[in-house]
Amino acid sequence: MSEDKPEKQQKVKGRLTLRTFARNTKSESLGVYLETADDCFLIRPASGNPFENPLARLAGKYIEATGRRSSYVFFASKWREIPDPD
Repeated sequence: MSEDKPEKQQKVKGRLTLRTFARNTKSESLGVYLETADDCFLIRPASGNPFENPLARLAGKYIEATGRRSSYVFFASKWREIPDPD
């Protein structure tokens, strides 16, 4: 029997954008993505309804989020708006 390891929390920074997720499928929806310097992935709160993402209202803004990444989704346990790095 293997022991469950706690998932490592990490911090990410980037700009939030809205894009179509799962295009041309029954699951097609507007997803909230975080664009970092190195990557782009879906982001949503660690708890709650995945189709009602409160981060959508911050689209176009920069945030710093803490949470865990699982495949192509970052599950944020907390986040805060940060100044535009330009």
